[in-house]
Amino acid sequence: GSTLRGSFNSTLSEEAKKDSAKRLELASRATSGSGLYMTEAARFNTIATLTNLAALESNRMPMLLEPGLLDNICRAVHNEHSDVPKQCSALAIMNLSNGDMDNVPEMASNDMVLETLLKLIREVNPETRRNAVVTIFNIACSDLNTVRLARYRDGMILEALTELVGSDDPVRLHDEARANAAETLFNMACSDISETTDRMANHAGLLECLAVVLRGEHTGLEVKMYCSATLRRMAELIRHPMIAQGALLSALVKAATWTSTDCIAEAFKAQASEPENCVIMAHHHGLLNALSRLALTSGDDADVDKVRRAAVGAIELMSRQDEARALLARNEGIIMALTKASYGDEGSLKDESLTRQSMMSEMDEATFDQSYGRFEGDEDEEASVQSRRIQLALKNLVSAM
Repeated sequence: GSTLRGSFNSTLSEEAKKDSAKRLELASRATSGSGLYMTEAARFNTIATLTNLAALESNRMPMLLEPGLLDNICRAVHNEHSDVPKQCSALAIMNLSNGDMDNVPEMASNDMVLETLLKLIREVNPETRRNAVVTIFNIACSDLNTVRLARYRDGMILEALTELVGSDDPVRLHDEARANAAETLFNMACSDISETTDRMANHAGLLECLAVVLRGEHTGLEVKMYCSATLRRMAELIRHPMIAQGALLSALVKAATWTSTDCIAEAFKAQASEPENCVIMAHHHGLLNALSRLALTSGDDADVDKVRRAAVGAIELMSRQDEARALLARNEGIIMALTKASYGDEGSLKDESLTRQSMMSEMDEATFDQSYGRFEGDEDEEASVQSRRIQLALKNLVSAM
């Protein structure tokens, strides 16, 4: 045991040394270069000229191929004391990151650029922050780049984006950078490379931050929509026995107040679509209550109806597993949600004092096809199938009481 511990500590020490050496090298590169010997006015004029040149699409790729040009723009960020040259540099880097119709610049392989973006994303000036985040978004349009972004300094870029998205500050209510950061996380979550999404799933606090944002008082609708969409995407990817599943389920429980779109309800349904997840979901603290509240969401518009349908769909999927079914049957909200979905507003729910016996009697009178075929005379086959599944799920839950 002591030998393994010593080997592990030695490995950590070596990694720490490499990281420290790399950062020293970057610091050295950032504080060197012929441009630093120019007057401040000359440097600013040069950066402004490069910014204007980079605004033209046909110039971008040739500029990126020019040795040392991008590094020198980054050096201005690390060495200028005035905010204006930093703002100009951030705009130049953002312009270059747009590439052209055929190319997404491989800027993620340049550590100097990534370190510069980390500095810019924490600047006070809102336009500078926005330009830095838009640059990261542009870079993340390439799947290979998303891995490099997620890996950099063991998740420092993910951390910076998470902090920005989670800044529930009334002063920043209309902060474009925050919306851009939320969109960037969603863009990265859509990567086809599993390492990118795995690193996002396992990044400490990221999933919880997305959920908390949905309950924020000083958060714009656009930010919330991207956060809910990212949680839905992660729910499609995370499953048992992944370590991140517990954090995901906790995040979904916190996010269950979100009903402006069906993303959170669909996230629960995505989890329930994997049989091995259902028992874990049923045991997770607060999940059944959260899911039943979504299934009982009040409102008549189409978006609310989608939320209810997705939540009820998740309950129905969970009810197919014996162990999960026993837990579902003991939750009053789950039973009420299934009953309401089964009978509708004009059915037996008008008398909410249905007893177990009366529900069983009603269910036994219905004719069930175990293959979930359609009701006789039903014009909508899909709705019919789902309705019969819900009624059968309710019958099974009542039987398990």
